[in-house]
Parts: sequence; C-alpha cells; structure tokens
Amino acid sequence: IPSMRHARMFPAAAVVGKNIYIAGGNIQSTAECYDTDTQRWKETNPMRTKRSGHAAVSLGNSIVVMGGLGLLSAEQYNTATEQWSAFPSMNEVRGYCAAAVLNGRIIVVGGCDRNARALSSAE
Repeated sequence: IPSMRHARMFPAAAVVGKNIYIAGGNIQSTAECYDTDTQRWKETNPMRTKRSGHAAVSLGNSIVVMGGLGLLSAEQYNTATEQWSAFPSMNEVRGYCAAAVLNGRIIVVGGCDRNARALSSAE
C-alpha cells in the first residue's frame, strides 16, 4: 500500500466496502480514503472538527468518528455523498477510546477524560 497523503499520529480508521477511511490525527481535520481497486489514496472532505486520539466505526455506508482529546462530540461521513454531518455527542469527554458496533448500535468504551484520567465507563 502506498503512503498516505498526510502524516498522522493517533488517527482513526474504518472500512466501508473495499475502501479504508482514515481521519484526523495530530489534531487535524483532514481525511482520506484508500481505494483498493485503484490502489491509491484520495483526499476526502475534511471533518467538521479537528481530532486526535478519537475512535471510528463503520455504520452501514457511513463512518462515525467520536471523541478525541478533550472532545465528546461525534460526526458522520456519508461515503455516498462524501459529506460530514453532526452526529449525537457522547455523554462524556473521551480521548484514546475504543468503539465497536453491536447489533447496529455504537458502543464506546474507556479512554481518558479532560484531565488524562483513565475511564472505565462505556456508553
């Protein structure tokens, strides 16, 4: 796989279909997609919020990113329209959290709060 267009530290990634989506990192809003057919990276529209240490999941034909250092907000990328939109926020700030989809629901666990304290909670 060729190198991405942007260097990234603590980005988030998710797969939709045969494409790999990478967003944020280094507190940036840029995002890009690796197309496995063309074997090339292409830049996508940037996220609405700069994020680093966030989580991402695929949900249908969308990517949902949530949290990040000092953030409880979330946003959704529609791969068909290539647009980001607001998504319901989490209940608490979560940086370096993990996320998964279970029965169509996003579960976010752990991470750290604004004061870098580890979290045991899930939502």
